[in-house]
Amino acid sequence: MDAPTFGAFLAETRRARGLTQRDLAERLHVTDKAVSRWERGVGLPDINTLEPLADALGLTLSQLMHADRGGSAAQPTQTLAEFFALMTPAQIAWTDVRRAIFWLTIGLAVWAQCTLPWQVAIHWHWADGAWHPDGAVPGLLAYLGCIALCAMLLWFWQGWQRNVMDAAALAWLRAFHPRLGAAMQLALQMFWMAWALAPALCIAMILLLN
Repeated sequence: MDAPTFGAFLAETRRARGLTQRDLAERLHVTDKAVSRWERGVGLPDINTLEPLADALGLTLSQLMHADRGGSAAQPTQTLAEFFALMTPAQIAWTDVRRAIFWLTIGLAVWAQCTLPWQVAIHWHWADGAWHPDGAVPGLLAYLGCIALCAMLLWFWQGWQRNVMDAAALAWLRAFHPRLGAAMQLALQMFWMAWALAPALCIAMILLLN
């Protein structure tokens, strides 16, 4: 497919989704100038950007690469696979999810600091049918540690998502096995999300058990 045809299709689809060039660029972790070049037909996105671009536009890789929204009757054998691919939550803006987790952790930390401003127990043992604290640390130190841990985990998560080899492998899997690829991508994202939520859960446990 030539660059001008792809660019026209990209611009039309982006506007139909209610996205600006900046919105799309933020989802792809590229500059808005790069999106502008693609839409003007000056160049094409690299192979590692195709899968995130298709997700951001709510398309399958096949639809994106063929500049087709799925309304054509010329490819009936792909309809079922594309349907299942679109039914998966692959269009989730994971950048917004990470931002929400970070602010949730900060919010819980502020609440905990206001509720338990001094010493708090961070380790317990089970004995005689109840939890017993093993020691205490300054509350502010515990809360700041949870925030720092959350930021580190989110940074690792973002780094994994930008990893070239992982992105290429997922793009290949999504191209040849849409349902399996989408499920694998979602499972990996949920794995990272569970780790990123761990610091917030620790703060919640501190509030619950102290």
